[in-house]
Amino acid sequence: MHNLLVIGGSGFVGASLIPALLSKGYNVTLLNRGNRPVPGTTQLIADRNDPVAMQNAAGRYEAVIDTSAYSKKQSELAFNTFGIHAKKWIHLSSASVYTDGLDHLPSEKDPIGGSALWGDYGREKSAADTFLLNQEHTPAIAIRPPYLYGPNNDIDREQFIWARALTERPILIPGEGKAKLQFLHEEDLASFILYLLAMHAMPTEAVNLADPHILTTQRWVEMLCDIAEVKPEILYGSEMAPGVPAREYFPFRDIDCALDVTNYLENYDWQPHYKLRDGFTHTFNSYTREELARSSPPTEAEKAIEY
Repeated sequence: MHNLLVIGGSGFVGASLIPALLSKGYNVTLLNRGNRPVPGTTQLIADRNDPVAMQNAAGRYEAVIDTSAYSKKQSELAFNTFGIHAKKWIHLSSASVYTDGLDHLPSEKDPIGGSALWGDYGREKSAADTFLLNQEHTPAIAIRPPYLYGPNNDIDREQFIWARALTERPILIPGEGKAKLQFLHEEDLASFILYLLAMHAMPTEAVNLADPHILTTQRWVEMLCDIAEVKPEILYGSEMAPGVPAREYFPFRDIDCALDVTNYLENYDWQPHYKLRDGFTHTFNSYTREELARSSPPTEAEKAIEY
């Protein structure tokens, strides 16, 4: 299997995935809007939401890796364009597909449909999963990670914490800091995709994918600050900002985002390369302290809260 199509590929996920694919000798074609050319790949410039543009880009690829489908409509259009000839379809899904009300960590056996707290994002991702996992002629895997992290992260998460720690600003954490968080390093996501491509017979199923270790919000913040060799001043949203939505002053909501990952641990001959502390240390060392210190200015909510 040599000719691959990656839909998306020029952002955070692609920054690790594309070099990994090229290093294994794959011929990689990217389909996106062409805003960021990626050396070593063939570029198809198209709006994935435009049926005419997609039809004009149609071609034969042995495997398709869709990193940017956020709805059933997008998945249907992409699959109807490229899926008929593909031997494997790898879809980047999300932990947000699982429904509310579970009294345990969500597993692939649990119902999906999206949590109310994740809104349209979770519902649309769920609908895309359902569509793809019901295709019969092309094996499809829906990878469901919780929070991704790593040196190429363009979402203000770990940098958010380090910026405050290194400038001696208080870190206000949601609720009482007890929400459960789970993570996956960007390079481990790329490694798992390489593993799927190399499989002789890829199944059709969803796979919860994350480092098995779960942290509370507070423990995550403390670990990042320890990596930066800073003792943080931690404050609690339940006390300091009880009426303010957590996302206005912190990277995450005050909800659990962790999964049961037994399936891949027991049924796939693959393991993450990075342990959590090592992965976040690797990420921290990809920046200078000066870069991190100026990377994340105070939010409007933080400015308004009287510490």
